[in-house]
Amino acid sequence: MANHHLIICEHCGFSPEHDDHEGLSGGTHLLNQLKPLYEQWSRQAELEIQTTGCLCVCDRPCAIAFVGTNKFTYLFSDLSPLDCATDLIAASELYLDSDNGWVNGYDLPPTLRSKRLARIPPAP
Repeated sequence: MANHHLIICEHCGFSPEHDDHEGLSGGTHLLNQLKPLYEQWSRQAELEIQTTGCLCVCDRPCAIAFVGTNKFTYLFSDLSPLDCATDLIAASELYLDSDNGWVNGYDLPPTLRSKRLARIPPAP
C-alpha cells in the first residue's frame, strides 16, 4: 500500500453554479482524466489515487488533497476538472520528492499556484 495519496472529491461540481457536466460530477471527470495518465506513470506504486464523498469545500469545486504519512497535507480547490490532470501528476512528483511534504508554491505548475487552499501540518 502506498504512503502517499491523491484524494479526489467525488461529488465536487464544476463550479458553484454547475454541479455536473454531461451528467457527471467534476470530481468524476477529473478522475476520468487522471486515470490514463496515472496508468502510464512510472511512480504508481508510490502514490494511490482515492476518492472521497466530500472534502467540504463545496463553494470552491473541484477539490483534491495530497496526503502522505508524516507529511504536510495540501488541499487544492477551484480546479478545472477537464484540464488539470497533467499538472496534478507534476505536483504529485514534487510531493513525492519532498521529505516532509513541503512544496513551495513557486515550484508548482503555474495553473495550480493560486489553487492551493490549505497546507496542514502532519500530526505529531
